[in-house]
Amino acid sequence: MAEDGLARGIALFNGGEFWEAHEAWEAAWTPDRRGPDSGFYKGLIQVAAGCLHYRRRNRRGTLNKWRSGADYLRPYLPRHHGVELAPLVVRVDEMRAAVEAQTVWPELELPLISRASGA
Repeated sequence: MAEDGLARGIALFNGGEFWEAHEAWEAAWTPDRRGPDSGFYKGLIQVAAGCLHYRRRNRRGTLNKWRSGADYLRPYLPRHHGVELAPLVVRVDEMRAAVEAQTVWPELELPLISRASGA
């Protein structure tokens, strides 16, 4: 069940449907909120929320969610459950730095999440 929610969330995220990805991951995470994957799901959820805030041009929400999301994911690097987290965290950090450095809203290419081959 959790694997289905993880895969569904990735597909939604990669399709730019950040709220729906957040919902899929939350459903996968809810049965075991205090388990060993807690931070993994929190991180994915926060990154998706940051992307949603970015699209809405909410600077504070974008920065806060990307920061917390990347921080939640760091203990699971470089990959977890077949999800390539290292490139995602690097990209989130780059995007956060770009938003922090700009006085005008930067046009950023939002990240995609990839799975390890065979996952």
